[in-house]
Amino acid sequence: MVREESSGNSKYLKADLLDVIEIPEEGVAVMLFTTEEWDDKVLPIRIDITASFSIKKALGLVTFHRPLTHDLLVDLINRLDVVVERVTIDAMIDGVYLATIFVKDNRTNETFQLDARPSDATAIAVRLGAPIYVADHLAAYAEPLENYRELRARYGFSFNKNL
Repeated sequence: MVREESSGNSKYLKADLLDVIEIPEEGVAVMLFTTEEWDDKVLPIRIDITASFSIKKALGLVTFHRPLTHDLLVDLINRLDVVVERVTIDAMIDGVYLATIFVKDNRTNETFQLDARPSDATAIAVRLGAPIYVADHLAAYAEPLENYRELRARYGFSFNKNL
């Protein structure tokens, strides 16, 4: 069953990070999100290579001897006794995706929202096991998964064996 969240006028669908594909000659990567409702389509979001590395580190696919920025943020989150309740990918404006991190302070029970890039929000969510939701209207930007199977074949390793 697809779990839906709502915020204001938008409905959100539970999303899964399907893959992160690096495109070395362009110096970028593409995060691919899917939902149960989109069948064989994915929402591709272009990110920089450093964010891709951080997400892959969070997934245990690469190692680095020092903490990355997202590791530091997660350590801070844990020490301040706050919880990331969820991450949402909310909109695309002028070709740029917007995301929100929903945080609850366990000491005061206050909940607040932080504006974030989808790559940063994803890197933090993956580290903490927080759910990721995608606004249902972003389905308009979803593309066939097949397009990315070809990219994955060209660039090698995938953390998702089903891609």
